[in-house]
Amino acid sequence: MPSDKPEPKIVHLVVADVWKEKQDEPRQVHLLLMRDDAEGLVDFALQILANEGYDEAELLEIGTLTEEPTEEPHLSAYKNALTGQIAMIEFNE
Repeated sequence: MPSDKPEPKIVHLVVADVWKEKQDEPRQVHLLLMRDDAEGLVDFALQILANEGYDEAELLEIGTLTEEPTEEPHLSAYKNALTGQIAMIEFNE
């Protein structure tokens, strides 16, 4: 018997160190996005970072958020990701 409950939406979290130029200190970014093709997630994340002007990226963690974050800036980013947008949080340190 089919369930009336809709499938929960999966929001992926990608944590990376990025560099605009090789000699710069790395900056950490968090990408929150929805993507059906989990196998292509790495290439997709790297392409997003390249489009944002980062010359180099080292992916540190890739996972899925199992519940809505409670604190900013991740709460807003999560809500944006649920609408199909790609949310990127850049950290200065």
